[in-house]
Formats: sequence, structure tokens, C-alpha cells
Amino acid sequence: MSLPIAHCSVALGLVGSRSTRLWTAVAFLALLPDFDFALVRGLGVPLDEFHRTFSHSVVFFAFLTLLWSAVRERLLPTLSCGLFFLALFSHSFLDTLCTADANDHGVMLLWPLSSIRLGWAVLVPLYRPLADSPFHLQGAFLFFLLECVLAYPLWAAVRLVKRLSTESGSEREPSTLDAF
Repeated sequence: MSLPIAHCSVALGLVGSRSTRLWTAVAFLALLPDFDFALVRGLGVPLDEFHRTFSHSVVFFAFLTLLWSAVRERLLPTLSCGLFFLALFSHSFLDTLCTADANDHGVMLLWPLSSIRLGWAVLVPLYRPLADSPFHLQGAFLFFLLECVLAYPLWAAVRLVKRLSTESGSEREPSTLDAF
């Protein structure tokens, strides 16, 4: 399970600007899918059934990106629709890499089109020796420390991939993804 530091680090690696407003917006978008916790608690729905469903879905991200495209020029023109979508998607992508049991806690990336939960235990070996769960004080603190250590490498890896993809396509026509 990734915590806010990792989610923000990955999404902020996509940003090529030093704008505080842009960084704040992208960090918020990277955390937005987990706001379903508030909805789940408010409605009294069991967390295991509802978390990582609609708010972690590319359908939800596409809908929000469409809404963003309508107000972007008035609110924050430097936040392209491509970056908006990828900042949201980075959350679900990271969650899929931190899922020990896909059937139990996986991400429904294609909800409502599919109820299949996706998850691969790629980063789980880093978390497991620290604590069984981040939902108690000691576990949360240890997970927080690990994510502080991982934050820069995650950010740097995303920046490197972005730079390499930009350099390899330097002779091609600019695309919409070049805006970020």
C-alpha cells in the first residue's frame, strides 16, 4: 500500500514546471482517488468492498479530465489535460504495484466496465518487513519513513523516463503530451 508521499512523488515527477500552483494541483490530483475513504465512512459502506473501485478507475479519470478541459483555461491553463489525467492515473498505477492480494485489495482500473481487481506485489517486499499494516501508529510511522526514503528515487525515475521519451522523439511532431 502506498501512502501520500509516494503518490505525490510519482505524479510530481511528471511536472516540468516550478510553478507552486501547478505542483499543488498535481499533488492534490495524485491523492484524489483516496478521497473515497471519506465517502465510504460517511455512507457506512464496508471499506473492503468499495475502496479502489470507482475513484481508481480510468473511466472516472476520463470523466474528471473532460470536466477539467471545460474549465482549464479559467483556472490553471498550465495544467494540461494530459497531465491532469496522468496525475490521477499515477495513483492507481502505484496502488497496483503495492497490492499483496489483488483479489482482496486490488484496483478496479476498468470499473464499471469490469469488476476485475488488478494488483502486483512489486513493491510489497519493501513494505512487509516493516509492519503488517499501515493502519496503526507504528506501522504508519514505519511506512512513512520508507516512503520518505523512496520519494526521491520514485520522482527521479519518472523524470528520467519522461526525459528519455522526450529525447527519443525530438525529431517528431509535437504532441498533446508534450505540454507537460
